[in-house]
Amino acid sequence: MFRGLYTATSGMLAHNRKQQILTNNLANANTPGFKQDQTVLRAFPDQLIHAMESGKFASNGGRMPGSSTPIGQLNTGVYSQEGIPSFSQGPLKETGNSTDLSLMDELLPENPQSQQKGSLVFAAESDSGQIRYTKNGQFSVGEDGLLKTSDGNSVLNQNMEPIRVDSTNFTVAENGQVTLQNGGSAGGLWIGYTENPEQFVKEGHGLLRWEGTPQTAPQSIEDVPLLNNTNSFVKQGFLEQSNVDLTQTMTEMMATYRGFETNQKVLQAYDRSMEKAANEIGRV
Repeated sequence: MFRGLYTATSGMLAHNRKQQILTNNLANANTPGFKQDQTVLRAFPDQLIHAMESGKFASNGGRMPGSSTPIGQLNTGVYSQEGIPSFSQGPLKETGNSTDLSLMDELLPENPQSQQKGSLVFAAESDSGQIRYTKNGQFSVGEDGLLKTSDGNSVLNQNMEPIRVDSTNFTVAENGQVTLQNGGSAGGLWIGYTENPEQFVKEGHGLLRWEGTPQTAPQSIEDVPLLNNTNSFVKQGFLEQSNVDLTQTMTEMMATYRGFETNQKVLQAYDRSMEKAANEIGRV
């Protein structure tokens, strides 16, 4: 009986965790560049149940060794896998703002070996001075003339240094080269490419931290032979929207709520059975 209590409780905890992830996706449905988290429910390792049979009596009066007959498998509960961001590209929205930039993942060529397109990212300097990555191209120009993310982090150029644009009157070519109002060049934006975006970990405020090996870390597009014939990486005046599907998310939230409610009712049924066993059977 107690095994059922633990199984139902694990189901409630797993559905609660999944609901938190879905709620966060829904809350960021209008956040530019946001990538929805995906999670699945997995069962704990199965247990194989056997029926133990006593051995038969031998001719000398002793007992033969017993045997076991497999009955079936039993799951002991479920758990929710950690949310993994989906890096599919969201729809592009035209804003007309010179400081709004979107990365063109859909125009990337497929790797003939892995059959994957990979993903592009901007680089930014975090408050602690470390290199972080972002898909959110909603930038602005700070008082110091540097290009900033929406949370004030400096956007980096090809030399991994803050890029200076001085005003909003600048243009960005599709290859990431920045031209100032006076016709001068501000260099190029650092645009990174990786075939393993699932190795990114969200840090909040649209920043991503690389948790993979240094060998597979995002490389500058100039250092990736696969992209030698590609020149369209960034589009000015457009923002990549969140890739959250509102209809699908709402449907999954309803299903998750029903799953939580079902496990809750099972837990209540066990509680009533235990109460009856303690108060009524003992009385007999």
